[in-house]
Amino acid sequence: MEVRFRSIFLAVLGIIALLTSVPAAAQSDEDEETGLIEPQIERVVFDESLIDSDDFEFAVYAGYLALEDFDTNIVTGFKIGYHISEDFFVQGSFGMSSSGETSFERLSGGAPLLSDDERGVEYYLVTLGFNLLPGEAFATDSTTFNTVLYLSAGVGTTQFAGEDRFTIAYAIGHRTLFADGFSVDVEMRNLLFEMDIFGENDQTNNLEFTLSLNLFI
Repeated sequence: MEVRFRSIFLAVLGIIALLTSVPAAAQSDEDEETGLIEPQIERVVFDESLIDSDDFEFAVYAGYLALEDFDTNIVTGFKIGYHISEDFFVQGSFGMSSSGETSFERLSGGAPLLSDDERGVEYYLVTLGFNLLPGEAFATDSTTFNTVLYLSAGVGTTQFAGEDRFTIAYAIGHRTLFADGFSVDVEMRNLLFEMDIFGENDQTNNLEFTLSLNLFI
């Protein structure tokens, strides 16, 4: 009887010791977890400028237009555009420039081929654009500007040498968006139209390089 009582007593002591050891082990694990070194991650908040998909765009631009067989002159104009989505936009352009003298006129020293009024250049274009490569430009550690490389193509009319000439235009440009409503574009465009000043209809490539300031409304 005494032996049985002693066995029961030892069993109860063992159960009590087991129960009291579980919270201690949990507390030990918790102390070990709180002792871990956690990395301090600082998140940088960027102030991004975005173009909404339904924004209208108004732009003024200036640059140079190099007419084939003529010299290079200043071109100015404006654009009105509508951003259909993040990828596509439509745009209407109007530009003005002048043609100067042809290479033949400068070399021959003869009578001019065009009058002063005929040397004026005006064009009207409607183009469809595609934002090809969006990206970012970092000015400081916390300031970033959205950028995009875009392509555009379209048709229009060029008034030159007393005639309206059907024009095909295509361009590549780079846009930097400085604020939600303001951007700067650098663009190179080719205007293709026929000229018959020298007696034959020749397809000419007329390169234009411009810088534009754009306002989104």
